[in-house]
Amino acid sequence: MSENLLQFIWLHRFYNSQTALKTIEGEKIIVIHPGILNTNAGPDFLEAQLKIGETLWAGNIEIHIKSSDWNKHHHHTDMKYSKLILHVVYEYDAPIETLNQTMFPTLELKNAINLDLLQRYEKLLSSKKFIACENVISQVKPLTVQQQLSRMLAERLEEKTYLIADMLHKFNNDWHHVFYIQLARGFGLHINQDAFEQLALQTPLNLLAKHKHNCLQIEALLFGQAGFLFDYFDEDYPILLQKEYAYLSKLYNLQAIDKYHWKFLRLRPANFPTLRIAQFASLVVDSNQLLSKIFEVNSIKEIYQLFNIRVSNYWLNHYNFQEKSIFRNKSLGTSFVSTLIINAIIPTLFIYGKLQGRDEYCNKAIRFLEEINSESNSIIQAWSDLGIPIQSAADSQALLQLKNKYCDSKRCLECSIGYSILKI
Repeated sequence: MSENLLQFIWLHRFYNSQTALKTIEGEKIIVIHPGILNTNAGPDFLEAQLKIGETLWAGNIEIHIKSSDWNKHHHHTDMKYSKLILHVVYEYDAPIETLNQTMFPTLELKNAINLDLLQRYEKLLSSKKFIACENVISQVKPLTVQQQLSRMLAERLEEKTYLIADMLHKFNNDWHHVFYIQLARGFGLHINQDAFEQLALQTPLNLLAKHKHNCLQIEALLFGQAGFLFDYFDEDYPILLQKEYAYLSKLYNLQAIDKYHWKFLRLRPANFPTLRIAQFASLVVDSNQLLSKIFEVNSIKEIYQLFNIRVSNYWLNHYNFQEKSIFRNKSLGTSFVSTLIINAIIPTLFIYGKLQGRDEYCNKAIRFLEEINSESNSIIQAWSDLGIPIQSAADSQALLQLKNKYCDSKRCLECSIGYSILKI
């Protein structure tokens, strides 16, 4: 038994018939409303409504495993707990009193809780499978699963927008500069996103804007600021980049980040940070008012077209400096652009709509997610193996949120699917 489970049982009335509820003193309790779960400091439930004996009560309720936990948690010295209408415990093992030495009724639930529910919960907690409810999720109604996924998608979008909101505050609501940083993070994928963000922070957008019509200078600025132009080269193009960066860094008093921040290990050549920086440079050169265009588009196809770029000639047969490869078109792949849309563009659209009070942008963000193919990774494949239908990136994003933030932490009591399983 845990306090979280006891709170869950009280909130959803997962105990035997209300007529069996009595205080320790023997007075009958009728729960009119269990109250509102309080996630802040203070009693566990607020604004509860009870009938104890012949008296109607409205107020707060505290939950404990044992009544003696009252003193262990120092509630007897805290004024926030001085005006309760009921103390709900799993086991009554000691009388308690408040700071002003008043008493209030206590309800022991030990003999009122269905043992099957406790066993189901313990089984979930002890499960070592991909998700705790793996063996029984097929019994959950599809509508219940869909409702939980809708909630997870909204929560994931909210989380992704926190970073953007912080950056907007830091950069005085400069949407274009913040989007530039978000886009840079997206080019780094997961493994190099922090390094790409640092590169964007060290290389302001207004500096790139001054040179955006010169691909050589843009590459020199980005590769130099990324720390890649301080090695010995014997190829003409990187030597040219070195010379250009030496001039520009002195002109603008630039400070590069350390090269060691960039990771190559276990990456496919197509994801090498050097190639991604070259592609990012091409996007800077080729695009004009990119964020404004993204705000204006009405179809996901239009966004993909905005990222149809071509790298400079050197990178057609290189993935890294000094290492020649087979000549190949190094444009951005559909899968990579989809990842950019999911992680950079859609959160930007969503928070823009939120902060500007423009629901059409929030709705557009969600619609675009529903039009993008589902992501493909081991987590999504495992969900699919369990029979969960995954039609789009909206589904895969929701399932990633559910797995990473709820299933892995065994937050079954906060999940509609978990609730349904415990109720079975």
